[in-house]
Amino acid sequence: MIQPIGMLNTRGLEIGYGEKVICRDINVKVNTNEMVCLLGQNGVGKSTLLRTLSNLQPAIAGSVLINNRDMVSFDHQDLSRTLGIVTTDRVALPNMTVYELVSLGRYPYTNWLGRLTTTDEQKINESVALCRIDYIIDKKMGDLSDGQKQKAMIARALAQDTKIILLDEPTAHLDLINRAEIMQLLSEIKVDKSIVISTHELALSMQFADKLWLMNFNQPIQAGTPEDLALSGAINKSFHEEQFEIDVLTGNVKFQNPAYRYVHLIGEGKAFEWTKHALERLGYGLHAKSETSIEVELKPDGLAWRIKEDGRSVSGVTIDELARHLDK
Repeated sequence: MIQPIGMLNTRGLEIGYGEKVICRDINVKVNTNEMVCLLGQNGVGKSTLLRTLSNLQPAIAGSVLINNRDMVSFDHQDLSRTLGIVTTDRVALPNMTVYELVSLGRYPYTNWLGRLTTTDEQKINESVALCRIDYIIDKKMGDLSDGQKQKAMIARALAQDTKIILLDEPTAHLDLINRAEIMQLLSEIKVDKSIVISTHELALSMQFADKLWLMNFNQPIQAGTPEDLALSGAINKSFHEEQFEIDVLTGNVKFQNPAYRYVHLIGEGKAFEWTKHALERLGYGLHAKSETSIEVELKPDGLAWRIKEDGRSVSGVTIDELARHLDK
């Protein structure tokens, strides 16, 4: 099978500042129609890698290639029509409207007067529609929520009409709903594009990314599908801490609380999973041979549970009641 040449790929790339090397021998690629999530702990060099991939800072060694052409051979206009980046920098112009911000993405195509053509206006409107921010098009940036601002920044990158888009922490400082919406949006717009996202959102990356790049201190970057990296144990190795582990089924953190008592939990579906979650949080382990059994069932009006122990039975309807009874 012939391996595709990455729309963006690196060869022996070495990144850092001056003589300080942060990561070396980076050999990764992202193909067209792919969304890659770059994951790693704070300070590992994710932002430095994105800045190097976008030519905002020079590589110490090695090369970045776009369609097998060294990026340093691109002039400023060619590169700005090929690659766009969304950084973590805050918009410093609160009185600028959303439309004005998005229109800035057309700077590689406008003449020196900055006049917008019909084509420019069409690209701006398409980008606004894709990001679903039509309803705030005339609002000022200073009046927007963080989620709305981030969507406007992504729309500006889309208006730039590049085949490659790099985003540094696009979901930082957003609530859960907005984080999910941004990741869903990026997954939808990857058609005919190559997207690389630096993020801490492991659970959302497992759900939406085509590939993951795992950065670790003093280790080569590991690249692969979320499923392959989960099955190989690479994800847990990248985020290993003695106090917790990553649940590769959900991407959530599981703390290693030693169980001081065991119960036999019986049930299914949401009732079982959330009761299990509560029991583990309270320090209980699950064991089928425990003399204490807890039956749970989700009824139309909510949870119902029953504890059986030493020939006695106690019933209740909330996790709070269950926890207080177990404490006795």
